[in-house]
Amino acid sequence: MRHLMNTLFVTSEDIYLSLDNENVVINREGTVVKKLPLRMFEQILYFGYMGASPALLGKCAEYGIAVCFYKPSGR
Repeated sequence: MRHLMNTLFVTSEDIYLSLDNENVVINREGTVVKKLPLRMFEQILYFGYMGASPALLGKCAEYGIAVCFYKPSGR
Protein backbone atom coordinates (compact mmCIF):
# COMPACT_ATOMS: atom_id res chain seq x y z
CA MET A 1 0.00 0.00 0.00
CA ARG A 2 1.32 3.43 -0.96
CA HIS A 3 1.47 6.22 1.61
CA LEU A 4 -0.12 9.33 0.09
CA MET A 5 1.65 12.55 0.89
CA ASN A 6 0.94 16.24 0.39
CA THR A 7 1.32 18.45 -2.64
CA LEU A 8 2.72 21.96 -2.33
CA PHE A 9 0.89 24.36 -4.68
CA VAL A 10 2.62 27.71 -5.23
CA THR A 11 0.18 30.07 -6.95
CA SER A 12 1.69 33.50 -6.20
CA GLU A 13 3.95 34.82 -8.93
CA ASP A 14 6.37 36.58 -6.56
CA ILE A 15 7.40 33.50 -4.53
CA TYR A 16 10.90 31.98 -4.69
CA LEU A 17 11.55 28.53 -3.22
CA SER A 18 14.84 27.62 -1.61
CA LEU A 19 16.33 25.00 0.71
CA ASP A 20 17.43 25.36 4.33
CA ASN A 21 18.69 22.05 5.75
CA GLU A 22 15.73 19.71 5.13
CA ASN A 23 13.12 22.48 4.79
CA VAL A 24 11.47 24.20 1.83
CA VAL A 25 11.76 27.94 2.42
CA ILE A 26 9.09 30.12 0.83
CA ASN A 27 10.50 33.60 0.14
CA ARG A 28 8.60 36.70 -0.96
CA GLU A 29 10.66 39.75 -1.90
CA GLY A 30 13.65 38.51 0.07
CA THR A 31 11.80 37.76 3.31
CA VAL A 32 10.98 34.28 4.59
CA VAL A 33 7.24 33.65 4.58
CA LYS A 34 7.25 30.04 5.78
CA LYS A 35 9.44 26.95 6.22
CA LEU A 36 8.00 23.49 5.62
CA PRO A 37 9.66 20.05 5.98
CA LEU A 38 10.68 18.75 2.56
CA ARG A 39 10.00 15.08 3.28
CA MET A 40 6.27 15.68 3.82
CA PHE A 41 5.73 16.44 0.11
CA GLU A 42 5.20 14.08 -2.76
CA GLN A 43 5.26 16.83 -5.36
CA ILE A 44 5.62 20.59 -5.76
CA LEU A 45 3.54 22.41 -8.37
CA TYR A 46 4.77 25.92 -9.10
CA PHE A 47 2.61 28.44 -11.02
CA GLY A 48 4.83 31.47 -11.64
CA TYR A 49 8.13 32.78 -12.97
CA MET A 50 10.46 33.30 -9.97
CA GLY A 51 11.54 29.65 -9.72
CA ALA A 52 13.41 27.54 -7.19
CA SER A 53 17.02 27.18 -6.08
CA PRO A 54 19.24 24.51 -7.63
CA ALA A 55 19.89 23.09 -4.14
CA LEU A 56 16.16 22.53 -3.61
CA LEU A 57 15.75 20.93 -7.02
CA GLY A 58 18.71 18.61 -6.34
CA LYS A 59 17.31 17.56 -2.96
CA CYS A 60 13.88 16.94 -4.54
CA ALA A 61 15.53 14.71 -7.15
CA GLU A 62 17.38 12.86 -4.39
CA TYR A 63 14.16 12.18 -2.46
CA GLY A 64 12.04 11.46 -5.54
CA ILE A 65 9.83 14.53 -5.14
CA ALA A 66 8.33 15.69 -8.43
CA VAL A 67 8.65 19.40 -9.26
CA CYS A 68 6.55 20.87 -12.07
CA PHE A 69 6.73 24.46 -13.32
CA TYR A 70 3.74 26.06 -15.02
CA LYS A 71 2.96 29.48 -16.41
CA PRO A 72 0.52 31.45 -14.22
CA SER A 73 -2.18 30.55 -16.76
CA GLY A 74 -1.63 26.85 -16.02
CA ARG A 75 0.06 25.80 -19.27
